[in-house]
Amino acid sequence: MVKSLFKMFKKPGSSKELLTELDITRVTGEAPAPVEVETPAEVSTPEIDVENWKQSDLDLLQLTWDGCCQDPSSEEANTAFRTALHNLHGASGAYGGGALTRLSGSLHMLVSGVEDLQAEAALINLHVQACRATGIADTEASDDIADAVCDALERQVTARISAEAAA
Repeated sequence: MVKSLFKMFKKPGSSKELLTELDITRVTGEAPAPVEVETPAEVSTPEIDVENWKQSDLDLLQLTWDGCCQDPSSEEANTAFRTALHNLHGASGAYGGGALTRLSGSLHMLVSGVEDLQAEAALINLHVQACRATGIADTEASDDIADAVCDALERQVTARISAEAAA
């Protein structure tokens, strides 16, 4: 019996090749007739306003940062700011990436290593304002300026983190 099974599966091109089709109707019964489904002529999908989402995330970042500045000792304000930043950074790729991704990543790295946000308030504020500026213009010249700002802020964050690690 085993020999006969092996013979069924000989290499293609052999002189005694046995071609069989798999027939499972003995197990499953006859195949059901295809069902025709009517589809609507036009399927509407809601448009997603990514630019509006981006602006909302930038506004929330600014609003939560203002809350941190108004009440520096509020753990709730600090958590809200960190959450808004985390969400903005996570969505920045969908918003086009580029400078916003770099800036929010640099800011995220800065606040991740700092417990007291007010100790780095000036640098954090520069990052927040630079993030907001990414939503203003979309030209090649603005990309060059954004890259220069990103480079400068990333160097500042790296220097601050290195100085803290050395201390």
